[in-house]
Amino acid sequence: MQKLTCKVRWNTIFSKLAQVNFKNINQIEILEVLKEDLNKKENLGICKIVLEEGRPLNQLKFSKYYEILEVIEKNNSEYTCMVKVSTPPYFSRFLELMELEIIWQSPIIMNRESMTFNCLGSPSSLEKVLNLVKLMGTITQISYSDTGYINPNNKMLSDLTLKEHEVLMMAIESGYYEYPRRINGTELARKFKVSKSTVIEQLRRAENKVMISAFKPV
Repeated sequence: MQKLTCKVRWNTIFSKLAQVNFKNINQIEILEVLKEDLNKKENLGICKIVLEEGRPLNQLKFSKYYEILEVIEKNNSEYTCMVKVSTPPYFSRFLELMELEIIWQSPIIMNRESMTFNCLGSPSSLEKVLNLVKLMGTITQISYSDTGYINPNNKMLSDLTLKEHEVLMMAIESGYYEYPRRINGTELARKFKVSKSTVIEQLRRAENKVMISAFKPV
């Protein structure tokens, strides 16, 4: 597993969009994604919005695809907010292409000129990410580093593949292991747009690895 750090300078099309969406805004940092709704194409997350001096947040007009739900913290011209972001129709196809086996890492930093991001994945997945990012503009900085994607404090999950980890975490968060279950295998499969048999097989492999790790002699 590798970590990719990349900065891309917007091309003409994305620059025009950024000039509109970042009017009176110096920078937006995506700090954490709390919830993703693939069906509604909505994300709930925490962002830091850095405004131009003298521009109060309550006077800004954001796109209809961007809604501030709550201001968590204010520090001069910086606002840490809980936000809901919907995907504009013209971005839908692009984001579908970006649905690779990767993990996005915070922060993702965007402004009028560029975007800087980090993500984890296999070399082949990261290569696909770069090919898609080139559609957005010119890559000005890039670096790779070898790393694990699992929390080092949770060694029982270290043998899972990226997909096994993703499915297991979604199952836990969605209440698959609660009694009674809040979600069944069919509903879980819909979240990943795969068959029930596929998602159950991924869960079984993940559970088997976790059990073997948990009871492995020290």
